[in-house]
Amino acid sequence: MSEEDIYDVPEDLIEEVVEEEEKPRQEHRRRQYPSQKDIMEAVKTIALTYNVDPILFPEEVLRYLEEKGFNVKHVNFKRIWRTYEKLVRNGQMRDVLGVVWS
Repeated sequence: MSEEDIYDVPEDLIEEVVEEEEKPRQEHRRRQYPSQKDIMEAVKTIALTYNVDPILFPEEVLRYLEEKGFNVKHVNFKRIWRTYEKLVRNGQMRDVLGVVWS
């Protein structure tokens, strides 16, 4: 085999490789989980902006977070209610749902 045989690559193969390299690469990113700060923002937004029934409140918070692009797989209703109660007791928002006992 000579050097010429090694470098004798078909043109269509070269074009195919060049086209493949020019394509934008798609990254498969996983959606990130919401932080406590993100959950607090969602709770405030849903409670103060929308007139929500307390029974549907946690579902609306989860829906809001999903629309923001978060993975809510590990966010449960108890965490949402605990966050709501903490915000009310710390005076960061008033009890618009009427569910926190003094």
